[in-house]
Amino acid sequence: MVLVIDDYLERKTKFCSHVTMWRQMQTVGQQTLDAFSDLGDLPFSGIIIIDERWISMANGMFHFGCSAFDGITGRTILAEVYSEFTEKEAEEFLILLSKLVDIEYLVADDSVIQAVFNKVFPDAIRQYCIFHIKKNIKKAFHVPKLMKLSDEALKAREEILNIFNAETSEEAIRRLAILVEKRHTLPWMAQGIVNRLASKIEGLFQYLDHDIPKTSNQAEHAFSLFQPIIDAGKSFSMGLETFSGH
Repeated sequence: MVLVIDDYLERKTKFCSHVTMWRQMQTVGQQTLDAFSDLGDLPFSGIIIIDERWISMANGMFHFGCSAFDGITGRTILAEVYSEFTEKEAEEFLILLSKLVDIEYLVADDSVIQAVFNKVFPDAIRQYCIFHIKKNIKKAFHVPKLMKLSDEALKAREEILNIFNAETSEEAIRRLAILVEKRHTLPWMAQGIVNRLASKIEGLFQYLDHDIPKTSNQAEHAFSLFQPIIDAGKSFSMGLETFSGH
């Protein structure tokens, strides 16, 4: 799906009149509807990518957006907004999703969606987003400026990241097993990472055995397309709630 959004919207749109913004949004809205209509006949791939994020509503308010996308075509299957997002709301979202599509595979961050997914889809296979896992690994080894990691920590970090360079799930599991075996000799930050990876092993390497994405970045891209619309809504004095009320 390609959404064409005017350069006008891509700039910060502070102090624009409501009339100007309303006319501009009518154009973008019609383009969006046309794009979704073009995707309507595409069959669902069986792979779902789910992403959640806090959305600033201006005036210090935040809501939680949760969206599900086809893992192959990128088509939006379901999008909902919540004032909070606990396991209760996550399960409600998945129940709504189950009425729309039959899911074989899930790709998502390590979130409440992963925690409750198999309650609603007991036979589906879960895959954690490898991009975010690797990002969190690097973050765990972060040290303040003017300091640097020890040689032992650098070696441990590379060994952990190298798990995800394996070409087969058997090799990836073997590399993780080696680190689990010697985890008590690793630097303290590495021990926590290895323990967490071992606890998530069921959903770490499914992408090596099945033809599915290994990241949820497709959802990140979809969210970025709507950021200009969110920015536009903030130009209204009462924030996005007033904007959506039009």
